[in-house]
Amino acid sequence: MYKNRLREIDELKSKIDGFHPLNPDILKQIQEYYKIGLTYSSNALEGNTLDLAETKVVIEDGLTISGKPVKDHLETLGHACAFNELLKLAKADLITE
Repeated sequence: MYKNRLREIDELKSKIDGFHPLNPDILKQIQEYYKIGLTYSSNALEGNTLDLAETKVVIEDGLTISGKPVKDHLETLGHACAFNELLKLAKADLITE
């Protein structure tokens, strides 16, 4: 049973590897998709009142949402910045303090 599952995983990884290197535009779209989704999900767990669409507007357009706390906007921008920083660290040859 496990050998079949491992074989299936290896086959799927080979398929994924066939898409590399990703087109830079597609890679950017994927990163933006996850930045918005992860920011929304993480903030929602902490009680942030912005919905997914509002989170997208705050991150992409820098607009504020009427009637929503400033704290929620700052939290959203902070998480998006942290996500960008993680992407930079992932590309770095050396990670230091």
